[in-house]
Amino acid sequence: MQGFPHSFLVLLQQVSVGGLFALAAAPFHELERGFFKSTAGVLFALGFLGIWGKVEIYGQVIWTSPGILLDVILQSVFLVFFALYLYSLWGERIYFRARAFAFSLFLGLGSLVFSSLHFKQAPLWSIESLLYPLSFFLSALLLGAVTVGMLIGHWYLIDTGQSMDPLIRIFKFFVTALVIQTLFIVLLPSLLYFLGSAASLENIKLLWSEHPILLAARIVVAQVAPLGISYMIWRTLKIPHTMAATGLFYVAMLGVFVGEILGRQILALTTLPF
Repeated sequence: MQGFPHSFLVLLQQVSVGGLFALAAAPFHELERGFFKSTAGVLFALGFLGIWGKVEIYGQVIWTSPGILLDVILQSVFLVFFALYLYSLWGERIYFRARAFAFSLFLGLGSLVFSSLHFKQAPLWSIESLLYPLSFFLSALLLGAVTVGMLIGHWYLIDTGQSMDPLIRIFKFFVTALVIQTLFIVLLPSLLYFLGSAASLENIKLLWSEHPILLAARIVVAQVAPLGISYMIWRTLKIPHTMAATGLFYVAMLGVFVGEILGRQILALTTLPF
């Protein structure tokens, strides 16, 4: 079982990876290059803090555990290609930028999948081997989407004549990620209870008996509240009022981040990927 510090560092990794997927939804030629530079820089910094903290936590254990070593290597290689993509934004080498971005997405997803498998207590050939990576990936998409949504909203405060299409596209990406993750969390207990391993069954019972308020808070703060806020964002975008939409994205981001932190606490206490 992993402790809360490691669980929290996974959140930083998820923001970095999920933010890249959200950037992929943003039309590159319809926004100023400065938006991609600043946003990618923020996402890279969060990913770097995540791997730095993980190295500090593991210390010398990295060199004696092949699994941990591979985890650190995957995240490090992901950040190398991320840095190459960030560097490419200051030039016009389109082929190089596209390849660096594609490899960053692929390696980021691979590092998330590998990190998720450290938490499961079931055998390799089990439904948990599918549910844990899927849960980590959906959380990454939601965290990345709400972060990029807030950042692109700020860009509209700088470039007031910008078309609303890029902001609406990121908003739809955010809502889609939110709805899919909400459905996944609703179905997850039943899937683990009826199809999961004996360890998952015991952890489900532990969660329901010892931490029901924590689970309820996680769902209300990160799923229910942002769904309501997303409706408000949509209404402001139809006016359109980008400043109000950006402020609402701030509130949505607060709810998502707090809820995901509560989810990492659940992960640390029960190893369940909520």
